[in-house]
Amino acid sequence: MTPPTDASLLHEKARVADPIGYETLRRMATVARYNDWIYEEIGAFAGQRLLEVGCGIGNMTEYFVDRELVVGIDLLAASVALTLEKHRNNNHVHAFQGDITDPEFVETLRPFRFDTVLCLNVLEHIAQDALALRHMYELLVPAGRLLLFVPAGVYMFGTLDLALGHHRRYELPQLRELVCSVGFEIERLGYLNLAGIPGWWLNSRLLKRDLLPQRQLDWFNRLAPLFIRSERWLRRLWDVPLGQSLLCIARRPLPRDEKGREEGSFPA
Repeated sequence: MTPPTDASLLHEKARVADPIGYETLRRMATVARYNDWIYEEIGAFAGQRLLEVGCGIGNMTEYFVDRELVVGIDLLAASVALTLEKHRNNNHVHAFQGDITDPEFVETLRPFRFDTVLCLNVLEHIAQDALALRHMYELLVPAGRLLLFVPAGVYMFGTLDLALGHHRRYELPQLRELVCSVGFEIERLGYLNLAGIPGWWLNSRLLKRDLLPQRQLDWFNRLAPLFIRSERWLRRLWDVPLGQSLLCIARRPLPRDEKGREEGSFPA
């Protein structure tokens, strides 16, 4: 029998620590075209010094390894260890176990001076989402950006959400109010992934499943280029207020001078 490798042992530890979460992340890693789509929507807004809140097993981390600094944080030690193993040859990629709602842990991250916070399908897992966003805001340098991706549609909340530990799904007005309440200025906010709605509703609300079937994900990945092109074409004509997810790009504003202008900005 071939002895297990360090990586396989780390995968097993991650699976044991959070069986549903790990298996979902493992399956989502196979939907490469979906992950590419998310990166295409947010990549241009990312700076050089990134904090990834909820790095999981590193599915999205790898898209940003060309940046100057990438720091991932996660609640699960096994996920952190797996991310570090994946990027053991990238000295500028770091990962730490910690809670974004813990003020003491957040203080340890301040010296990194992040210009980007990445939070993809994570905020819905956090009971104190406003506090989490406040800490993300505080960790950003002025003019730094939050790249936020969350599940949309309260009407779709079901067994998949419960199994994953989701506290909520968001509606656009709710997310706008939440993000602005901690001080961010929104640059872009809108729905994404119309094609994902039927599959999530069917599996979560009707069939009461805990996991998205791998075969359905495989088909989604094959058809993703068609879905993406069609949605982009449609949204150019009409930004239909529906989608499986919400994407938000927000900025921490620059300090303002006594006339209310952002410091460093040109006079009107």
